[in-house]
Amino acid sequence: MKMMMPKLLFVSILGILLMAPLHAQTATQSSGMEAKGMNSQMAKMQAQRERMHAQMEKMRTQMDHIQTQMKDTMATMAAADAAMKNHMETAKASMKSQMELQQSIISLLQSMTDHMQAMAGHMAMMPNAMNMRKKNGTMMQKNNGMPNDQKK
Repeated sequence: MKMMMPKLLFVSILGILLMAPLHAQTATQSSGMEAKGMNSQMAKMQAQRERMHAQMEKMRTQMDHIQTQMKDTMATMAAADAAMKNHMETAKASMKSQMELQQSIISLLQSMTDHMQAMAGHMAMMPNAMNMRKKNGTMMQKNNGMPNDQKK
């Protein structure tokens, strides 16, 4: 048994020594696989980062486009407001001018009416003058527009 113990010890040591390089090789392979996995994961993360960057650039471009459209729209609205204000002022001036013209016409018609009423009042005070005109007008028509005195 004495001999068996050193053989057993020897075999055990030999087994450990033989296993150590195998274990080291497995560890190296494991490290290599982990490195490959990490490289793959890093590549995926880099690709995702690039996609996100591209999306951000696209969003910036869209925002710039929207801001440009808003500025153009606001400028157009300002021009339309100015044109509308000008139109409204012109329409207001036109209405004022029309009202003044209507007031002038009303005043003229009123003064003509007043004058005609005054004339009618004066004519009413002279009844013989109306009768003479009627007589003279009738005689003129009979004599083809010539008064009686000139015919003789």
